[in-house]
Amino acid sequence: MPNLIVTMLKALIKGKLHIGKLNGLERFMLAQFGLPDRIPTMLAATNIEPSMLDPKYNWKLTVESPEANVALADLVCERFDCDMIMVPIWQGVMIVGACEMGTEFKISEERVPYPVGYPIKSKEDIQKIKIPEEATGHLKMYFDTISEIQRRHPELFLTLTLDGPWDLAMLLRGDDKLPLDMRIHKDYYETDDPIRKEKIRKRGDPEIYPAIMELTTQAAIRMFDLAVKYGLSLLGASLTDQYAASPIMSRQDYVKYVLPYIERVWLHHKKKLTIVAPCTSPMEMRKILETEPAGINHQILWSNYIFPTTPEGITLPEYDHPAFELAKEYKKNFAYIIHGKFLRDATKQEIEALVKRVCTLATEMRTSLLIAISAVPPGTDLENINYLFKMVQEYGRY
Repeated sequence: MPNLIVTMLKALIKGKLHIGKLNGLERFMLAQFGLPDRIPTMLAATNIEPSMLDPKYNWKLTVESPEANVALADLVCERFDCDMIMVPIWQGVMIVGACEMGTEFKISEERVPYPVGYPIKSKEDIQKIKIPEEATGHLKMYFDTISEIQRRHPELFLTLTLDGPWDLAMLLRGDDKLPLDMRIHKDYYETDDPIRKEKIRKRGDPEIYPAIMELTTQAAIRMFDLAVKYGLSLLGASLTDQYAASPIMSRQDYVKYVLPYIERVWLHHKKKLTIVAPCTSPMEMRKILETEPAGINHQILWSNYIFPTTPEGITLPEYDHPAFELAKEYKKNFAYIIHGKFLRDATKQEIEALVKRVCTLATEMRTSLLIAISAVPPGTDLENINYLFKMVQEYGRY
């Protein structure tokens, strides 16, 4: 891990005194506290299929070989001119520890591994699951791979990303069952009607949800403990519960039935973890910031990640100004994600028009912005990625 304090000092000196040229890491770090020379760029590398980078690679190979992941990361660094590369580990969610706790994954050459068998089928199964005491299997492979990529590319800021209690529970219980478990638990304890309580009990056990979440809270705490023991830094580390949001649940249910478990992981690690809790609009973000108590509730994802989009895959343009305004008001760096669907289908003129619109608004408003690309689908001309970054370099200067 690079010395980030030294990196930050260099970035501040270069940025304030205009001495020398900022590198990608320095530009990214400076954007967290103010305005760098231009809007930084980031690529979620893992969302590019392995075979798109090199036909000799596929998902089966990357799941089995740390060396294949490192080689692909090298290719990404060589090919794309961006400031930051996020989590270049081509193993899907196998990296978060669920495999070691009993989740079965379908592994094939053609697509990212996905869960097909879940260890928790009843409340009794919860007691049988053992939380890893050491980093083994794919969890260790993740730690090994990220350490090696960081060693080879010290200019990159590779942050640790692991699942929080809800997302981990989804992997152990199943995404069709866990939301129902929560609903049964919620309905049972929010009614005083004994007849309704009995009807709810016939649908399922209201106690299975808190039992699962207790297990995954302890597991999430352990996974980060193991990362620290392994020598990885928690600086910039993310606790991801991206599925604990609309349409799966309301914000009210998230705050009451999920956030308390996340808070325990956050507090155990002395509030160092970044909570990935996406919001559906800048209006929802403002409501949270203005009406909910300060603290972990304000650990929201400053991004358009799940904002509504046009049919072309672009965030609704009318959301840009209120989102940037909010980020400026709260002195936050806003991550504007351009989804791969748009990048696959757009012409160069359309890519330039989008980048120009977003960058011009951000620079005129003096809002700290990061432009990122994610979810690059098959069939995308990868040169469009570099073209988009080139347009940010042209239009994104403060």
